[in-house]
Amino acid sequence: MVKTVHIVMQGKGGAGKSLTSSMLVQYLRYTDHTVQAIDLDPTTPTLSAIRALNALPIQIMGGDDINPRLFDHVMTRIFESQEKTHTVIDTGTSSFIATCSYLAENNAFDLLQSFDVRVFIHCPVCGGAALDDTFNSLLAILSHFPAVPVVVWLNEFFGPVASEGRGFEDSKIYQDNKDRIAAVMCHPKVQAGTFGEDIRAMMGAKLTFDEAIRSNDFNVMARQRLKIYWSKAIERLDGAAFLDGHSAEAAE
Repeated sequence: MVKTVHIVMQGKGGAGKSLTSSMLVQYLRYTDHTVQAIDLDPTTPTLSAIRALNALPIQIMGGDDINPRLFDHVMTRIFESQEKTHTVIDTGTSSFIATCSYLAENNAFDLLQSFDVRVFIHCPVCGGAALDDTFNSLLAILSHFPAVPVVVWLNEFFGPVASEGRGFEDSKIYQDNKDRIAAVMCHPKVQAGTFGEDIRAMMGAKLTFDEAIRSNDFNVMARQRLKIYWSKAIERLDGAAFLDGHSAEAAE
């Protein structure tokens, strides 16, 4: 199997980008893949703050633009990684436009694909008030990178990802680009005061699901809810074609 790159991109803050990145790293390690994680977020480097993920923080911004030499370092790490390695990259909201420009201007994804590196862009989109902004970021990604498959993550934490009563897969953006969309995944809506608060506390404590489930800093019911949420997330990811359909047993 060739190397694979998963780059998580979204121009709207709070859309679930870091949750998506951290879950990908955790799942890939849970299923015994070789993973390297890279955090390119210049302002809120959440992925690298979760110490168990061993994500490498790289400050790619120089002022308002990307320092191309530092981004070159990211590309080098991908090319020099072992065969079958999955590289998960969390990008910054504040650097979304600059990152898109660098990748497009340097034909970075074309270069990776020419060396048989599989590339997936992961884009969370939100329900509620952030729907239009997150859809606009998805449209920008689809426009900038027409040859790269996109995994859309429906973040239902703030409400259903729907417009005028139509769900995402009935939307025009999906219908016009369904040949480009490798998968539609989901961060399902949960009870805000229980599951939602537990997940926020876990992320705030900079812990993985496994660490939080085993931590005495979370009460027994919080640990149970995190265990339920993570087990269901594993089930969803087990069936994801972009991860080679690698199956695993639910977390114990």
